[in-house]
Amino acid sequence: MIIEGTYPWYRGGVSEWVYQYLLHLPEMEFTVLQIATDEFQGLDPDKALYPLTPNINDFIRISPPAFSSDLQKDLKAWYEDMEQAFPAGHNFDIIHVTNTGFAGFLGAHLSQDNQIPLLLTEHAIYWKEVEMGASALECGYQIPSTEIAKKHTVEHFKELARLTYQHSDQIVTVSKVNIPEQNKLGAERVEYIPNGIPETWLVDQKRRGELPTIGWVGRCAEMKNPLAFFDYVNTFDQLGQKANFTMLLCDANEPELQKKVIEKAKKFPQVTMIWNEPAEAYLSEFDILIITSHNESQPLVMLEALAKKALPVGYQVGDFTDDFGLSFSKDRSIEEQVKRISELWASPIDFEYLVDEKVKLIKEKHTWIEIFDEYRALMNRMIRKEETITF
Repeated sequence: MIIEGTYPWYRGGVSEWVYQYLLHLPEMEFTVLQIATDEFQGLDPDKALYPLTPNINDFIRISPPAFSSDLQKDLKAWYEDMEQAFPAGHNFDIIHVTNTGFAGFLGAHLSQDNQIPLLLTEHAIYWKEVEMGASALECGYQIPSTEIAKKHTVEHFKELARLTYQHSDQIVTVSKVNIPEQNKLGAERVEYIPNGIPETWLVDQKRRGELPTIGWVGRCAEMKNPLAFFDYVNTFDQLGQKANFTMLLCDANEPELQKKVIEKAKKFPQVTMIWNEPAEAYLSEFDILIITSHNESQPLVMLEALAKKALPVGYQVGDFTDDFGLSFSKDRSIEEQVKRISELWASPIDFEYLVDEKVKLIKEKHTWIEIFDEYRALMNRMIRKEETITF
């Protein structure tokens, strides 16, 4: 399995997905190849946020490549260096990658060179995130700041996506909204397997206070747009609507943005700031989760919030639509959103009915047990196909 950053050191949707994936497939053995910048490679796995599951045989870390004007030369040299770190003579049944970036490039070449089936689960479309202003990737790779260099980087990641799609035996997306973008670059027969939550997170009853508790959860990354949460807080104040506010953030290797968020928070003492803590306990206290992301696939925190009967609210983005919460088109102002939130909160019966309607979908389609049963069946089909070809 080839991943970029994320598990086991960092909070976030992909980290949680990887951990649950490894946990729910105990009968399978894994070699995990993690692509991460040098500053992260010295971290001790025994002191990680998530435990390394018993079915991990090897955990190997390598640096991402450097991009220059000669992309193919850079990637070829990087691949040759990577081969030195990879366990020789290991008989893998499947190579599983979690994106079409650097992980996709390695997976495509390892699959092709060793005749091993390639499974891609695409959580986010990297080139699209770079195009929309991402300043860093989860592996720690820093996006160039100049427009020309950024444009070249977008094209580089599009090339890597095409390569990964071309060599993938099966492509899975966690987000329906990404499928048209994948198709444009050559992806075929894309299967949708969504994100999920542990069944134990689901609650039947929720005690709510007089004032709503309104929260924000995510990496302190530009793509998650944490500064926008303060616009909601400010609007509540201007409209005279009282509420409790909590921000649950984690480091994302974007120090300039993190500094801005900390400085902004000083102007809003009514916002409780919590850094690098597990989300579950705090989501239990939320009544409403504000989603402010510039871009999303299927945000895991949206599902986690609903499991705790907190209503996701914000602009429609990725798979966050009215199916999963109270979503608004881009032409609706934050003031309009806050007024609608206040109206709903003033009518407890309507608020609970709306939340319960969304929770039904989570219970039926979005538990990890069901999701990884689908992966188990999918991977077994791929293995049987490979054995047929070999013999």
